[in-house]
Amino acid sequence: MAQLLLKANVVRDLPLATNGQDFYLDTHTKGLGVRVGTRKKVYFYDGRVGAKKRRVTLGDTDTLTLNDARKLAKKTAVEMLNGIDQNKVKAEERARAMTLGEALDLYEQNHDLRERTISENRRLINYNFSDWLERDIKGISPSVVERRFDEISERSPSSANHAFWVLRAILNHARIATKTDAGEYTLPPNPCQRLTDLNRWHKSHARTVRLTEEQFPAFFEALTDAQNAIFADFMELLIRSGLRRTEAASLSWSNVNLTAKTFTITADIAKNGQALTLPMSTQLEALFKRRKEATPDACNVFAEAKMYDPRKSLIALRKVIGLDLTYHDCRRTFLGIAEEQAVPYGLLKKMGNHSTGNDVTMKHYANTVEHETLRPYMQRVNDQIDRLAGIDNEALKVADQIDRLNKVCEALSEFDKYKCEIADLQDVVKRLEQRNQPQ
Repeated sequence: MAQLLLKANVVRDLPLATNGQDFYLDTHTKGLGVRVGTRKKVYFYDGRVGAKKRRVTLGDTDTLTLNDARKLAKKTAVEMLNGIDQNKVKAEERARAMTLGEALDLYEQNHDLRERTISENRRLINYNFSDWLERDIKGISPSVVERRFDEISERSPSSANHAFWVLRAILNHARIATKTDAGEYTLPPNPCQRLTDLNRWHKSHARTVRLTEEQFPAFFEALTDAQNAIFADFMELLIRSGLRRTEAASLSWSNVNLTAKTFTITADIAKNGQALTLPMSTQLEALFKRRKEATPDACNVFAEAKMYDPRKSLIALRKVIGLDLTYHDCRRTFLGIAEEQAVPYGLLKKMGNHSTGNDVTMKHYANTVEHETLRPYMQRVNDQIDRLAGIDNEALKVADQIDRLNKVCEALSEFDKYKCEIADLQDVVKRLEQRNQPQ
């Protein structure tokens, strides 16, 4: 930290920092200094409150004269000698005056949130805590939290959980943001902790709904008979790719490569913020080509629908299959079949574009997987869907027959007397493989 005799013209001529901050201490008034940033210069005073070092901001050099800064420095020195910590006082004043609405604004400013998340957070706060927005957050006590939680729970337990999860995050951030420079809290502990201490959070029951083997034929028959071809292809894409509804609805043709037979979910659309390129199975390739022929000039695969949600078609589909099917149930069905088809766990997470969390090994593994590694597994899942649905797939039937013949040859190989028969079967297998090669 440079030391120099501060004068008005010296302070004026100090160059702004190119990056970070530069500090200059005055040789005339002990503890007085100038902090120079990239945009402005500020007077400060360095001293101690008891044994603790403190740096107190006095004011901008543009609005505070050097003489006034010296007077404030001497006044601050006396206050520190008397045990008054101006930083703590300022932080407490800020915390005392902060309302829930201001805490929400602060939370959004300091977090890189998606527009969808910001909108949902504000909806939950405005709907459930509108009468708290102008209330000082210090006035939100644990007992008040408990009563409001019970009120919302009577209407919807899951809504109560979600609303208070958001509130807890906002109050946690406000408590951290209003700490003093010494790291001391100026706000009391989060009142939402009362819900944890009393074990009041509602248990969440994960949905496990997926299509059963008996429902697959009816599902695909309903898609074939659907009056809305876009809806039919949309639902088929969900169940054959495992995409989330918003990922599929927002898929643009610029991210579909029919030559490489891949499609990409961009980072701004993906739930975990990570782009994912997936390979097409032969069934998905046919679906994309069908969509392109139907709407050749559209920007999005599903016309111009950003959030495709045809409720009437979905209700009709539910009646046919006898299941209250959701879009996410299609994704769950895909991942369930992938697991049954022995897709390795790491590849399964990659295909579903699931977050790897704090698993460093999985994070490294998932980031190194290329879409070509996933291609045979994507094809395997889609072939199994065809089998379950009873779809007439000549190539798949031949492939299954080849697989059965190979297993017969393997079983007969233990017996020398069947060598001729094995050779004949292998010849049949070879001819079937040649005939099943794509033209």
